[in-house]
Amino acid sequence: MSPRRARRGVDGRDARVDMLRGLALVSMFVAHCAPNDGPFRLAALTEFATAPLFALLIGISAMIADRGNAGLPVAFVRAGVRAAVLVALGLWIEPWGAQVDVVLVYLALPTLFAPLLARLPDTVLLGIATTSWAAAPALLSWGRTRSTEALVAGDDVGHRLWDIVLAGPHYRLTTLLVFTCLGIVLWRWTRGVPAWSAGLAGLVALAGAALLMAAKTSGRLAFEPYDGSHLEIVLEVLLVGGFALAWFAVVPERFCLPALAAAGSMTLSVYVLQIAYLAWYVREVHPGERDDAWGNVGVLCVGALVLPMVWRSLVSREPWSRGPLEGATAAVTRVIR
Repeated sequence: MSPRRARRGVDGRDARVDMLRGLALVSMFVAHCAPNDGPFRLAALTEFATAPLFALLIGISAMIADRGNAGLPVAFVRAGVRAAVLVALGLWIEPWGAQVDVVLVYLALPTLFAPLLARLPDTVLLGIATTSWAAAPALLSWGRTRSTEALVAGDDVGHRLWDIVLAGPHYRLTTLLVFTCLGIVLWRWTRGVPAWSAGLAGLVALAGAALLMAAKTSGRLAFEPYDGSHLEIVLEVLLVGGFALAWFAVVPERFCLPALAAAGSMTLSVYVLQIAYLAWYVREVHPGERDDAWGNVGVLCVGALVLPMVWRSLVSREPWSRGPLEGATAAVTRVIR
């Protein structure tokens, strides 16, 4: 079989990438609100998969955006705008009161570095990812010491920066960077090999993830979501890398679920709406209680699938049809040439 060509939607976007981003949203809703592990413990997997999948998609998006731009300086400035939007939005919505560790600020640095990473050869990217993986536990321990020292000294900015780069309780650059590099390498690889090769590699990786989870469940291996251990990162690489490979190999060439693709193209706006809803839920609907309920998962999933379609039906002009926040960001980055 010949290598597969990239599939483009009617608006020039790759619908498979948007749909995968939409699935990442669903995974996020389950991770945030599922009250138990669900059937076959699938809900437990979302705690491992969600943030790595978003970071992997940053790498894929950088590869797609890189085509036809004016060079690294332009790409870097545009990425800087997107990163600044993530930071500003993250700092804005964090105090709303949702029982969520807002990931936007943590994703800003991978977003900023992605254009540079997209221009590096695979061997260098794999070296960066391997080094980040190998050093992650030691850097986490060292970073938490520095973060605590900054907090004791009253240095709130320093404390936050240590958390973002090395010591966050759930997310940190040293881990997310592994998946941004992985996304770039996987995207290149799937463009140059037959579909069956990518699919087979994805299934093997998913089988490896299943074995690791089985060993964890039986008590033979000990690791937890967000713990920064070598085993946690290996599981996540197998899980999200394998799923992405299988996804791009199996999804039919012109297949598109419009609601899922619309949600995936409007991820930032949907994320902010999610935080607003969960903050309202724990402040007004059930004060003092947890937001863990399958009902909340359902509300968020339905909202993520319906609201972007409603927006697109009302707003047809590009780039605003992508979403209120996405449109504003794209309007700014388009003038940078």
